[in-house]
Amino acid sequence: MADQVPTEVTVLYIGGMPRGGTTLLDLMIGQLPEHVAVGELFYVWLTGVERDRLCGCGRPFHQCEFWQSVGEEAFGGWDQVDLPAMKRLVARVDRSAYLPLLLAPSLKPGFREDLAAYQDTLTRLYRAVAAVSGCRVVVDSSKRPSLAYALRTAPGIDLRVAHIVRDPRGVVQSWSKEVALPEGAGANSHLKRRSARLVTRRWMTVHSMIESLGRLGVPMTTLRYEDLVVDPHRAAQAVAALTDTPVGPDTLGFLGPDGLSVRPHHTVAGGRIRFHDGPMALRLDERWRREMPSARRRLVAVGTWPMRRRYGYE
Repeated sequence: MADQVPTEVTVLYIGGMPRGGTTLLDLMIGQLPEHVAVGELFYVWLTGVERDRLCGCGRPFHQCEFWQSVGEEAFGGWDQVDLPAMKRLVARVDRSAYLPLLLAPSLKPGFREDLAAYQDTLTRLYRAVAAVSGCRVVVDSSKRPSLAYALRTAPGIDLRVAHIVRDPRGVVQSWSKEVALPEGAGANSHLKRRSARLVTRRWMTVHSMIESLGRLGVPMTTLRYEDLVVDPHRAAQAVAALTDTPVGPDTLGFLGPDGLSVRPHHTVAGGRIRFHDGPMALRLDERWRREMPSARRRLVAVGTWPMRRRYGYE
């Protein structure tokens, strides 16, 4: 099957903030012809291989035929992966603090070799996903900037980035609440809360790092969560153009009056909406406008200006 896959695999990487619309975009773009959505592939080693959490199809990772086929294609089976060594390799390479090294690996002895080993593993994994799915574009919504920077120079990877931005006040408000998870989806029953100061700082740094990929020559399109929900057709067309996907009369048939029609998928990790069954209504979540305390709103507004204004958020 592997010989049917091009030497270079196109990876559409979704970058942005958690609770910022990345999973929604992942599910939507995964419906485009020749696209396969795999969720947050960064977590495949922890939530999938090690902890056997639920795939988006509803089955535990090691009972999902898709992921077992991917493991066989890439590595001869997941049991052939030295998981402790892989986790150590990820920790040595894939962190935001290592962005200077990802740009100039020779700055630290041994980092170039670690990066090459990590990139080789990722390339084998993406190629296997493409082979098993029969798709040309692998959609990865891992979000984290460091993985995108590692993929930028990976041999055999044609990287494209869909950068999704949400009003920082909406992101902060979302992180102020505990979000319940389906049983078996994660290590905890809820996603933890985060402070307004932490989320505000991360909103600035994450979007700055993702933005910089465009300046480094990575093909990119930037979308706002609010526009994605209000006009999903335009957003889908922008991403289709990014991946050189022709849009015909029936290409966006998954977007209808009832919202987004999601076909069965195998997202290995991501937001809780990946377990949604049936048509998904697209509703703009701006509860922060009525629920966010005024002091917190001022903190976020000051901390994210002028980047917030650059994205069109007043």
